[in-house]
Amino acid sequence: MLRFRTAMLFLLGLTSSVCAQYTLTDFILWDYRDTSPGTITLPKYHEWLGSYCQGNPPPRLILYITDPCNPDPDSTQGWLKFYDPTAGVTDADGNLTFVGFLKQLQPHVSDVELLIDLTSFSASVTPNPSNSCWGGSPSGSSLEPAWLPSAFSRLPNTMGWLEALMQNVHLQNANPVQAFALDPEGSGGAPEYINIMLWLDKYKATTASPQVQALDISMTLAFEAHNLVKNCVAELPTPLASGSNWPASLWANMQANSGVANYYAQIQQGNGFLPWRTTTDSLLQRAYLQVYSACIAQRTPGSETSEFWRFAATSSDCDCNETATYTVQSGASVASNLVDVMQRTPAACGKGTIEASVSNQAVTLSGTNSIMPFMEGYTRLFLDGSSGPIPSSGVWKYMASDPPVADTAHVTGQIESSAGHSLPYTYTEISIDFRAPEMTDNSPDRIILMFSAEKNGLLPFFGWGTPSDFYSFITNFYASTQATTDATTVYMGGSGGLPVPHNRFGLYDLKQLCDNWGIGQYGTVICPGDGTLDGIVNLADILHAISFWGTSEQTADHNGDGIIGVQDLLVIVHSWGDC
Repeated sequence: MLRFRTAMLFLLGLTSSVCAQYTLTDFILWDYRDTSPGTITLPKYHEWLGSYCQGNPPPRLILYITDPCNPDPDSTQGWLKFYDPTAGVTDADGNLTFVGFLKQLQPHVSDVELLIDLTSFSASVTPNPSNSCWGGSPSGSSLEPAWLPSAFSRLPNTMGWLEALMQNVHLQNANPVQAFALDPEGSGGAPEYINIMLWLDKYKATTASPQVQALDISMTLAFEAHNLVKNCVAELPTPLASGSNWPASLWANMQANSGVANYYAQIQQGNGFLPWRTTTDSLLQRAYLQVYSACIAQRTPGSETSEFWRFAATSSDCDCNETATYTVQSGASVASNLVDVMQRTPAACGKGTIEASVSNQAVTLSGTNSIMPFMEGYTRLFLDGSSGPIPSSGVWKYMASDPPVADTAHVTGQIESSAGHSLPYTYTEISIDFRAPEMTDNSPDRIILMFSAEKNGLLPFFGWGTPSDFYSFITNFYASTQATTDATTVYMGGSGGLPVPHNRFGLYDLKQLCDNWGIGQYGTVICPGDGTLDGIVNLADILHAISFWGTSEQTADHNGDGIIGVQDLLVIVHSWGDC
């Protein structure tokens, strides 16, 4: 009996730990540094960021950076003084540098990715800064220049900066940087993304210092790019060499996928590996899939909208516009909807209504103010009839070669009509089957599902809800995707279903969390006693505290005991003066 009780207690404890609710510090965090410098200097902003991360340490931080040699647009940004990779921990004026920030951050966040986009080391800046502002030079300029799209033609400048930073004496054994990240939007599409990855991989293998060789390479991509991602996160070799772990369906996809053609060409030259290395590392070590896509202000009939939000949020008419408001669905509903999305099962509420009619054993759908003119190819859908879905089993679909350009579509599937009634409908907002092709069994650890806390009329994302809404969704989604043989499996490997890892969810981004979820005041340096948040502790802060006497007002609770009283006044007096 004692053994039985012990076993039951163990199982209960295990179950509770597995099903435990997620919290903010479980999520990989993006910071695109949206409003800095602006009214706050880069040193002060990073002081705030360091303080935030000390109190809310994320397991991984993706941090936007820029070229220290870019011209200072308004004489306030001070790129060079802050981002100088050869700097000490403070500059000549005693202000924090980026080097100093990383050194201070390391005890609290051990995994930092340095993020660039096409504006970071911008090809539009003339003349080319060439790193000369800090006495450096580009690195890898002669390495396959044809592989770099014009928007990222100055990637050698980035590498020169990164090499100097990683070798900075102040960061040795105190550097949290583990990866170099790219947001490739604007570079041209999948073939260009592949070329950037190949360039970076060859740079690491042939040119980089040991410090840069040790960094992972990461990239953020649209959710629909899962085929490309599976090719890039799969470890080598491919089936051209012995010992490959690639499933047959993934290898077939690589050979037929024009988006990865140059990768396939290099793999052929390397007989299953890359020509410049025979290690088994994947081409991309970290892939962030954006599980969201914004609405557009003006749609064009016959053109796909690529919107992706209805699995999570609802509006009064199942549509979006610049003045619309939204409600985030329950965590369980959002989780179930996302599983449906990943299995190409209709989960999105469609705007307007649709009538199905049958003639000569063909089904024609006629919409009234519906989303049909903007649907993607291969869309699946069904009507919400009063006694069940129509068609009663399965779904209708139309092929990519015949997308509708008006509120009329011819579809394939079960021959069934809605008997003259125009009905609500549910459809696949994006038409993917995440289970195909299969991925290698180790790939899930390299794929991060990234969600947005943005919020406005054209961004109907999780910012419209609460942190608890989001945590509940992830908790439910994770729990439902652990079984590898049932109807909720979404990751498929060569050996069968694969569980979604517990720690591979990300949030975009810190400003949105602060603005929309009330996590904190984004970029605001708060010093002890400064209840009015004006950068100085004075009589106004005493009056501020007195006005909330006996309450739990957060801005006046300077000692953190949950009640405003004498101890808070003492903190104000002790901190008197400028912050």
